[in-house]
Amino acid sequence: MAALRSLNFLTWTLLALAASFSCESLALSAEPRKATHLKVGYASITGNRIPLWATHDMEFFARHGLETELIFIASSSQGMPALLAGDISIFSGSPETAALAAAQGAELVIIASSEPTQYKLIVQPGIKSVAELKAKKVGIDRIGGSSYYATRRMLERLGLRPEDVELMQVAGGGNQRVAAFRSGILSAVVSTVERFERANIPYRVLADAIEMGIRVIGSSYVTTRPFRDQNRDTVQRFIRALVEGTQWAKNPKNRAGVLRVVSRHLRTDDPSVLDLNYRLYVDPLPPFPHTNVEDLRANLMDLAESNPRLRDLNLATLVDNSFVQRAQQR
Repeated sequence: MAALRSLNFLTWTLLALAASFSCESLALSAEPRKATHLKVGYASITGNRIPLWATHDMEFFARHGLETELIFIASSSQGMPALLAGDISIFSGSPETAALAAAQGAELVIIASSEPTQYKLIVQPGIKSVAELKAKKVGIDRIGGSSYYATRRMLERLGLRPEDVELMQVAGGGNQRVAAFRSGILSAVVSTVERFERANIPYRVLADAIEMGIRVIGSSYVTTRPFRDQNRDTVQRFIRALVEGTQWAKNPKNRAGVLRVVSRHLRTDDPSVLDLNYRLYVDPLPPFPHTNVEDLRANLMDLAESNPRLRDLNLATLVDNSFVQRAQQR
């Protein structure tokens, strides 16, 4: 009996120790993983950034172990050098600018993209027809840039040649072109309408790019090839969070929350402006931000006029939809 009691005592002691070690192991495994700090740059403060803003503000990135720092960079021509220098890890900006840099040998890769920009041909209220634009100033960012070709394609389909108007370069981003329009320097500009609504600028819309079949990808998420290759888990978590944030934003139940996010970043409480941004940018959001390679190829063929290297650019290397695809499968 004594031997039996000793055996029982030993058994219970071993069980208690095992349970103790098990609890300690569970406690250690339950310790939160240190968040990965990620600097994410973005160009332009427009409704096009709603998925990024919502994913950050509603802490979807945080849920995936990412401590994101959003950094506004006024244009893609400034954002790409910052990305290549390692100042930021991911940049949300022009895919055409990324392609131009890649054609020069930069190791860049597009991991996700937005829907085509809802460009409109916006003219002064007094202009009633396309014919009235002849010899007038039409604002673009720069000769050879994406807005230049979007403008040219729209004008050509409306029966105007580039030489029929005066294409005026206005550097510094869309807000500067809107300011030039407001001052009367420009008679027309190809842009989205929310900037005009936000600033309460009178305007008239003469044409819609998407209705004309002109699909210019508004924004892509770009990173460097070395960063992608060395941080695949981080990139995957970024895309998963972005997908969850996008789907949260698209849920009609979250409309009020989305409008608060938009209000915070656009710094406006104007209900009409907030509603317009919701309709323009949230309603058409795709649930998964695949990059449409054919849309990108069509845009790059225009740019190839001034940069022939783009014709030889391998889009299979530039575009990597695998992270979005894995998020979709999950």
